[in-house]
Amino acid sequence: MVDQRTCVGCRRVDDRVNLVRYVAVAGEAMEATRPRLPGRGAYLHPGCFEVALKRRALERALGLVTTTRIRSKPAGS
Repeated sequence: MVDQRTCVGCRRVDDRVNLVRYVAVAGEAMEATRPRLPGRGAYLHPGCFEVALKRRALERALGLVTTTRIRSKPAGS
């Protein structure tokens, strides 16, 4: 059975392999390049990145004050 996660952009549940994980590291959001990167995490479909920014969903999910320091937009979006 594949792990299920909720996309913070569109709020749909999907298989974890279809989502990109972002983590809060040192006060900024960054794409988790390793599966077990420590830190508070949030999952997004690659196409939901802009929606999540507009809704401030990444900030809420990661417990950040602002997401002006996001390291990278997911590939394929």
